[in-house]
Amino acid sequence: MDQLQQIKEYLHDEAYRDSLYKFMQEEWEWLRVADFPALPGMSDQYAKFRFYLAHREKDNTPVITVAGMRARRLYRISAIAAAVLLLIVGTWVLRAIYNKRKAQQLAARELYFHNEPGFRTTVQLPDSSRVYLGAASTLRFKQEENGDRLVLLEGQAYFEVKHDEHRPFTVRTGAISTVDIGTAFNIRYYPGNPSIEVAVTSGKVQVLHTGVHADTPLAVLDQGLRLAYDTGTLRYGITTLTNADNAGAWRKGVLFFQRQPLKEVTDELQRYYGVRFQYTNRAAEHILITTVLDNKSLEETLDIVTLTAGISFTRQGNLIVLK
Repeated sequence: MDQLQQIKEYLHDEAYRDSLYKFMQEEWEWLRVADFPALPGMSDQYAKFRFYLAHREKDNTPVITVAGMRARRLYRISAIAAAVLLLIVGTWVLRAIYNKRKAQQLAARELYFHNEPGFRTTVQLPDSSRVYLGAASTLRFKQEENGDRLVLLEGQAYFEVKHDEHRPFTVRTGAISTVDIGTAFNIRYYPGNPSIEVAVTSGKVQVLHTGVHADTPLAVLDQGLRLAYDTGTLRYGITTLTNADNAGAWRKGVLFFQRQPLKEVTDELQRYYGVRFQYTNRAAEHILITTVLDNKSLEETLDIVTLTAGISFTRQGNLIVLK
């Protein structure tokens, strides 16, 4: 009862008229632009409120007695107070509805992207982060109710994250998770491959081993560092990139191979060009290749790779046979 009496005194006190009016204007502006269904009668109540407010200093009704004037003034103040109370209660209710709906929309914000071999795409996530999704890759994005952002990746992707220290951005790839700390980074994880790679081109990331009950920190990678995680031994190593920009150069059509077995090279080319390789001599799979393919056509790539490896090839549509 004491709180109600204080509210009544506040509503009836002329000293608070301007501040109350300002508050009402701000609340109605919020109600005007907010995205929720209007409550029945709210428009009529607002019209009454504006009418009483506009005429609080003007009244053409004849005043005969002091008692009559007081009665009319009391009626006007009571009407305004009723409208104000209705607005305040209605605003609280609508804010609760609005916030609940936003939380539900946030929780439902799950996106799925998939590229077939030979295709690459650029994805703009709802949080304004940009992802370059590689060939033969799948990405799932989910934003939790608390705002945390989670990506599940199979394949290769280069991330330019919209950093927000209050809403972590985490990429899960098999047994490890990578958490953004204001960065651009490349992640490579193809199920069945012996390693998961994380390379940072700017900023830094934290890499963790994903456990059943909790994640275990592995390392914090600064710009120019690359972590390779062995999915068989569960061990990892960190190396320095000779050129950090090379880590995500594939998104611009540039492929780098540094002393890599020919089988790894052709596996990458299968995904990148959407073709299939077949070996007639298994020993050729272990030939080490070092080369740079800068926006080369498939024909140019085959000439360069086979010449470097010292082997020949024949092509039958999308099947390349290495001899």
